[in-house]
Amino acid sequence: MSETYTSSNLKNSLSLIEDTRFYIFLALYFIALLLPAYWLDIMETTDARYAEIAREMLRNGDYITPFYNGIKHFHKPPLTYWMTAFGLDIFGVNGFGARFFPAVFSVMTLIYTRKTGFALTGDRDKAQLSVLILASSLLFLIVSRVISTDIYLTFFTVAALYYMFEQIYGSKTIKNALMTGIFFGLGFLTKGPIIFLFTLLPFLVVCFFDRDHRRAFGWLDWLLMLVMFVVVALPWYIAVVMANDGLLRYFLYDQTVERVADAERFSRSQPLYFFPLVILGTFLPWLYYFFANIRNSNFVKGGWHIYLYVLVPFIVFECSASKLATYILPFYPVMAVLASGRAERPLIPKAIGYVFVFLGVLTALVPVFVDHLREFWMYIAGGAAAYVFLITTLIEKKWFLRRYHFSVAASLILLTLLIYGGMTFAGPYIKGYRLSGEDINKFDPQGKYDIVIYSAFTPSLSFYVDRVVPIVFGKRREVQFQQYDDYKNVWMNTNDELIDYLNRRDEYILFTYRKNVDRYIALTGDKCTLFSDRGEKKVAYFCKKGTRPGHEVRSADLYRYIP
Repeated sequence: MSETYTSSNLKNSLSLIEDTRFYIFLALYFIALLLPAYWLDIMETTDARYAEIAREMLRNGDYITPFYNGIKHFHKPPLTYWMTAFGLDIFGVNGFGARFFPAVFSVMTLIYTRKTGFALTGDRDKAQLSVLILASSLLFLIVSRVISTDIYLTFFTVAALYYMFEQIYGSKTIKNALMTGIFFGLGFLTKGPIIFLFTLLPFLVVCFFDRDHRRAFGWLDWLLMLVMFVVVALPWYIAVVMANDGLLRYFLYDQTVERVADAERFSRSQPLYFFPLVILGTFLPWLYYFFANIRNSNFVKGGWHIYLYVLVPFIVFECSASKLATYILPFYPVMAVLASGRAERPLIPKAIGYVFVFLGVLTALVPVFVDHLREFWMYIAGGAAAYVFLITTLIEKKWFLRRYHFSVAASLILLTLLIYGGMTFAGPYIKGYRLSGEDINKFDPQGKYDIVIYSAFTPSLSFYVDRVVPIVFGKRREVQFQQYDDYKNVWMNTNDELIDYLNRRDEYILFTYRKNVDRYIALTGDKCTLFSDRGEKKVAYFCKKGTRPGHEVRSADLYRYIP
């Protein structure tokens, strides 16, 4: 009886995303990702970096050389910038335009996860379940709303793996080799050689154990794969390396070797248990099935060998000195497929609905404990009440018993929508500068006055005012690929450079943190009037040239503040 019950449970869940309903599910998922996108701030630092570089590409018309707040920036290849600039060109310079294509590639990742699931299992139900699992994993839901390389790399990874698995376990065709090479190239244009960590390296490891892997590709296949990779990936690298002395070493050593070996330089040092905690926190409750299937992994072609497509990159990241939660997302689609086997039996079906109710109530109470959200408590509490009502309805209708997988997935997806909706109100109080930018645009709609950012690194302000704003005493920048005259008016690191810049302006706009204002006035002698105060610490002033203090004041350490 238990077996019949659990099988029908899974069938009931998957019937909701079969055939045309699957595409309706994808459309609703896409809408859920984009609903708060316009009002959700471009957050420092990741969102701001990619959005501002893309904005500068769009405005400069230079899609070869990335500029980050006016300075060349070669930390990443350009594909993410291109896609973001395309979104900004279509929808305007705003959060919706910047986040549009991450949502598109999220949906495309789900489509290829289903294709990969079917290629590995031959079971339509397991392929559909793989989609529900990935779509509701918290890391995937978070990264799908972040402007960064990770969602693009995840798509190119799962797409490449699909064609590799088709070649290994399905029909051996030239198309598989060609498409694998293309997606390798696109992944390389997204984040460099890391694409091979999730695809080629596990493939080579599995070759030691699995005959199907060893016989998958012939020499002609490898040649075609290489040609397509070179055609897609290398032209941009060749163009920028030829135009910038020292860039080849920078790519190979600074951005590859040092990212693995030197965590301090990129401020990404984490303990060994960091990634296990990330997986535990962002893949529940599906993680239970992922581990439960290890002993009975014959539901996938290749059996336990497919687990190596998760284990190999995981071990490499564990050994790396630099750790960031989003690094591991590209192997989540394979994890979702591996979690789809023997997943008929629900995990704590009677209790899990009440867990979501508790989380909804907890969200409603956030304004009680966070002062700056109290004025928005009706919106947050209203959204949370609607969420709790929906979950309690599902509990009463026994959907967590009859349609467990769909109910859990829907609850997780809607919970993140509720949280991100609340974040639209919290933006000015965390790392968002949208409202500050709007205040500046209202004060100076024609853009007559230059803006100076003092003792802060907030390039998202450049994004919102749609022009490069000079930054004084911001973070360290890598300026070795430009002459001083090329960047002296956008990045200043001494008091004398600031004073020299201000001496050429009678009036201007100052943006800084409240704690820096007195220091700034003492340094410059300018007369400044407040017109924007956001998030209790972010302030903007309209300033007029005053009497400059002597050089001995400008040289004092007291006035040289670097956060």
